[in-house]
Amino acid sequence: MYPTKEKLIQHLSNKMENQDIAKIYGTSFQKIIQLIKKHKLNPDDLRKINKYVVYEHWLDGEVIYVGSGLWYRCRRYTNRRNSEHKQLMKEGKIIYNIIAEYENEGVARDYEVNLIKYYKQLGQAKFNKKVNYT
Repeated sequence: MYPTKEKLIQHLSNKMENQDIAKIYGTSFQKIIQLIKKHKLNPDDLRKINKYVVYEHWLDGEVIYVGSGLWYRCRRYTNRRNSEHKQLMKEGKIIYNIIAEYENEGVARDYEVNLIKYYKQLGQAKFNKKVNYT
C-alpha cells in the first residue's frame, strides 16, 4: 500500500527523506518520488529546506543527542562521530523529534546549546560532546 497525498504531505512536512517514507510503506524511494510528482507536491516547500532545525534523538524514552542544522541532518548517520550513535541510527532504533525551526543558524545553535545543557543536567544527551555553557 502506498501513502495517500495527505500522508505524503504529512511525512514531507515532518522533514522525512524519501528513503524513510519508502521504508514505512515497504516500497522504493523511486516510487515515493513518482507519487510526489503524481500529486504535484513540492517537497522543498513542504520540508522548508532553507530553515535551520533543532532536533533530538530519542532511544528508550531518553534524549541521547541534541543537534541542529538543515532539515536533512537529523536523519543522516554518515556524519556521526560516535560509532554507537551511528549504528543505532543505521539500525533504525532512533526516534527523531524536530523541536524548532529558525531562519538564522546562530539562533538555532544557541537553542541547541541550551537544550544540551538542560539534558546533560538530567543525565541525558550522552552522545553530545561537552559544550561551553556561557
